[in-house]
Amino acid sequence: MSKIIKQYADQIAGIEWYPVASLIIFTLFFAGVLMYVKRLPNEEVSELSNLPLDLSEDNKH
Repeated sequence: MSKIIKQYADQIAGIEWYPVASLIIFTLFFAGVLMYVKRLPNEEVSELSNLPLDLSEDNKH
């Protein structure tokens, strides 16, 4: 099965850049999410961390 995929993949021009591009996209996305989380105020993090345990009526959907 991998021989068939490799055979077709070799015919695509510029395919060697796909793994590099996907790694760059993943790294940028991960860094963006990390920066977003680091900038969250502590009060919001505390509120979000208690959501699964909060049994009040206004949080039930």
